[in-house]
Amino acid sequence: MTIFTVFTGGTISCSLSGDTLSPNAQNGYYLLDLARRAGARAAFETAQPYLLLSENLDMAHLEALGDCIRKAIDRGFDRIIVTHGTDTLQYTAAYLDLIFGGTDVAIALVSANYPLRDPRSNGLANFMAAELLLRTEAETGVFVPYQNTGDGFVTVHRGFDLLPHLPYDDALKSVFGTPYGYVRGGAFEREAGYQGSARDKMPECTRRGRVLYLRPYVGMGYPRDLSGVGAVLLEGWHSGTLPTASAELADFCRRAGESGVPLYLTGSTEGFNYESKREFDRLGITVLPPASPIAAYVFLVVSSQ
Repeated sequence: MTIFTVFTGGTISCSLSGDTLSPNAQNGYYLLDLARRAGARAAFETAQPYLLLSENLDMAHLEALGDCIRKAIDRGFDRIIVTHGTDTLQYTAAYLDLIFGGTDVAIALVSANYPLRDPRSNGLANFMAAELLLRTEAETGVFVPYQNTGDGFVTVHRGFDLLPHLPYDDALKSVFGTPYGYVRGGAFEREAGYQGSARDKMPECTRRGRVLYLRPYVGMGYPRDLSGVGAVLLEGWHSGTLPTASAELADFCRRAGESGVPLYLTGSTEGFNYESKREFDRLGITVLPPASPIAAYVFLVVSSQ
């Protein structure tokens, strides 16, 4: 089997010069060399559509990556690895899941918490888990194998399920803490409690324009200018609520409705029916299915293009 491997940068590609980490195009090949020495059985064909620290990712990069993968698929590849930085890994994972998640292709995103030459790095472990998963499992879709610090195994997440990082922490978690599975002992194990991705449960959103993403904070103010906005994504508190007693929120929702801008809420589930939740319909807020807030944002961005 040959796995098409796309290098895009990130910590997994970085070299240290003095006290500065920068992407180095040669580190992708160093990673493949490490993988072969560690026992990888697949062959690899490579591409590098761009090289950057992932904090500099934008939609143009995602579209370029999508085009690179489409060309690989047209050439007959159905197993693909993308190396990526951790900062915006969730955005690319959700984007690729939306674009390729329903196809007969398996894609794994591989990142690292430290550069490959740092003994603390999980980059090789993550790559080896990706190689094993793509080589041995028939399941298609988008996957993110990642070994959290202190774990003796690699957790495998679905691309649309990844939650945002906590501040100062590179650990990855899935929605509701339930990943797709694990790679340990040289084999993949599916998590019995996995309930499936929300990707195919998202509603239709066809209005064009940029997506305004608002996270709550105490004393929050809301933008006045909605020109060019195609949709608004409101992230709820952990309980799925919003400050619906706020006159500012009510005014913002009114202005959005008058402008024809749909309002969506992410982070809310059924149950715990606080009185604040009963105001969503009056305010014109549509509650999205339970999904990662980043995935919800990427879904709206893709839908609004």
